[in-house]
Amino acid sequence: MRRYWYSILLTGSMIVMAATKLSMDIPKNEPIDRETAAILADNRMVEAQSTEMTGAMTVEAEETEKMEAMNAEESTPSSPETEERAVSESDINEDFSSVLFIGDSRTVGLSEYGDLGQADVFANSGMSVFDLFEARVSVKGGEKKTLEEVFASENYRTIYLMLGINELGYEDKAIVNQYRSVVERIREEQPAAALVLEANLHVTGEKAAKSNIFNNQRIDALNKAIKNIAEDTGCRYIDVNSLFDDENGNLSVAYSTDGAHILGKYYSVWVEWIRSGG
Repeated sequence: MRRYWYSILLTGSMIVMAATKLSMDIPKNEPIDRETAAILADNRMVEAQSTEMTGAMTVEAEETEKMEAMNAEESTPSSPETEERAVSESDINEDFSSVLFIGDSRTVGLSEYGDLGQADVFANSGMSVFDLFEARVSVKGGEKKTLEEVFASENYRTIYLMLGINELGYEDKAIVNQYRSVVERIREEQPAAALVLEANLHVTGEKAAKSNIFNNQRIDALNKAIKNIAEDTGCRYIDVNSLFDDENGNLSVAYSTDGAHILGKYYSVWVEWIRSGG
């Protein structure tokens, strides 16, 4: 497109030069006949029209160049690095590759009844922040490993941590201090991982009414402390309770038979909630 503008501009310039030369060849003080005067008038008109057309074409050419530049930028393919990062992010969301789940029986339920894809899971019933780094847990392949050994096997992109329900028999301050210590240690062991702290699941109203320890008042207090730890340490905090609570803020009896765990068929709902971003 640009070469055509140059041709038009060159033609216009030649016309102007020719008209100007013709005007200069006629002596100023000599009388001119009617035919010559008509030619000069036509030349001045051509010169004016050519100048106007050249200015208009120059502006239009500039606009065209801008449009071509914009189109070139829009059509520029993304770099291989950008495409690779996008695919990698999508893969993690879909199949939890390079993801580790740490937790107690609720996380065991996620692994057994939900689809955690390629994720690694370090969890067992009764797990707590007080014995997390001493426990040996069966992982992929059936081999029992400590959490440190799991960390040594891979640099994870994301780690989900859900602990606290088994700790409620301890004094609140001791739980919170140990939980914070666990978070700091995980950050040290896996500095590149995004650490996500999960709120503890509520119990049903009936179960809460029967215990001074395992009730939702204490669970809410602990979840609040965990959220504060997340804010202090730059971790993400997610709370699944809105998915399974009844109108009173207790685990709905429609989702549970034992009052503390959801039914197996609902773990897939929980997993999809995590996959979608929590």
